[in-house]
Amino acid sequence: MHRLLPRALSRALLRGCNVVYRATGGLLGASWFGQPILLLTTRGRRTGRLRVNGLVFLRDADRYVVVASDNGARRNPGWYYNLLASGGGTVRYRREVFAVTAAEAEGAERARLWPLLLQVYGGYDRHQALAERAGRAGRAGRRLPVMVLTPVSVPRASMPG
Repeated sequence: MHRLLPRALSRALLRGCNVVYRATGGLLGASWFGQPILLLTTRGRRTGRLRVNGLVFLRDADRYVVVASDNGARRNPGWYYNLLASGGGTVRYRREVFAVTAAEAEGAERARLWPLLLQVYGGYDRHQALAERAGRAGRAGRRLPVMVLTPVSVPRASMPG
C-alpha cells in the first residue's frame, strides 16, 4: 500500500486542516510546503452531504486547475465524481469564497496544463505512475484527471469559520 497513514487517520488529519484553514481565513493552510491550497466543497452525489477537500492548485488566468490524483490510488477521488455529477462546487481560497463550474481538461488543453501543474507540485508524476500501475488483473490503470474550475460568481470575502 502506498499510503503513509491509515485512511481514517489521514481523513481526520485533513478535516482538522480544513477547520484551521477556515478559522484563520487561510492564514494557516493556504500553503503547504510552498504549494498553494484551496478548499473545494462539493455535494455528495449519493448522500447529498457537503464534502470539503483541500487541494493543491494551479492558477490559470481566472481559473483554478486541480488534479484528481488521490496520491495515485486505483480510483479517482470522490470529489471528482461529485464534480461530474453536479457540474461544479464552491472554492475557498484564503478569505474568498465563490461558486465554480467544473470541466475536465482534454487534449491540447490538458497537454498545456500538465507541465504547469508539475511546476506547482512535481509529485504528480509519481502519482501518475502509481495510478497507471494500479489497474486490476489485466485492466489498465487510470490517467489522472485534470479539472478546470471556472468561477461563476464574484469572489466574496468570508468570515473566518
